[in-house]
Amino acid sequence: MSSKALQVALVGLTQQEAEGRGAAYITSTYNYSDTAYGAPIEDHDGFVKVLADHETEEILGCHIIGTDAATLIQEVANAMRSRAGVDAILQSIYVHSALPEVVQRAFGGLPV
Repeated sequence: MSSKALQVALVGLTQQEAEGRGAAYITSTYNYSDTAYGAPIEDHDGFVKVLADHETEEILGCHIIGTDAATLIQEVANAMRSRAGVDAILQSIYVHSALPEVVQRAFGGLPV
């Protein structure tokens, strides 16, 4: 575990809330350290977790814990507000190597 405090950013439902509502959801988690940018910043604990509706692919929630979490969550919050869905995140252009790739990779792991 890292000795520095991690940022936490959340938007939408948690997995427990989705389960409590009986939602049919899918989920994916991606670690910062699995991106080209994430490894050098030594944020070995950072990750992005996303939840989406299994049928409609509506984004139900996103949780980011790690470096710049508050900044990274903004794109997801905007997509949720505009009801853009999972595809909007997947079709966005991400610079390589940059930390925002972790968001796209988390969404890319959804079994849609």
